[in-house]
Amino acid sequence: MSTISSSRTLHRLIYMSRITIPPIDLQAEVGEIIRTSIRRNREVAVTGLLLVHDGWFLQALEGPAEAVLTTYGRICDDPRHVDAKVLGAGPADARSFADWNMCARRVTAADDAILDTLEMRSKFEPQRLEPGSALRLLQAVRGIQERTQLRAMR
Repeated sequence: MSTISSSRTLHRLIYMSRITIPPIDLQAEVGEIIRTSIRRNREVAVTGLLLVHDGWFLQALEGPAEAVLTTYGRICDDPRHVDAKVLGAGPADARSFADWNMCARRVTAADDAILDTLEMRSKFEPQRLEPGSALRLLQAVRGIQERTQLRAMR
């Protein structure tokens, strides 16, 4: 991780972890994660996106450096996942997920084009992602989420 010059500096942290939630409980548990995250993240100006796919979490957190690092520390203590690994962390010029205190997306067969773009079609392996690739993947998921929400509002 890079040196943090100020707690007000916009900071982004992207991590991956292995899900420990049984598949039958996954949807309910992710819903609970999102509800809790929205409340907590609003209080500390943290935004982000959580991708749930093939037994993995891939998440970006953005906000004041201290709040992001505190949030990540709390996440690491959550028993619903293991083997958390930071893929990238440091100052960011702008928020990529400014409109969400937290959003989650499960990649489905219809979303496979995203994985094709990153040449990961055979198996989702977030531990192999470079920080820039992980961010682009999460931004693409954000775009899908925005389009899905717009269609639902029509």
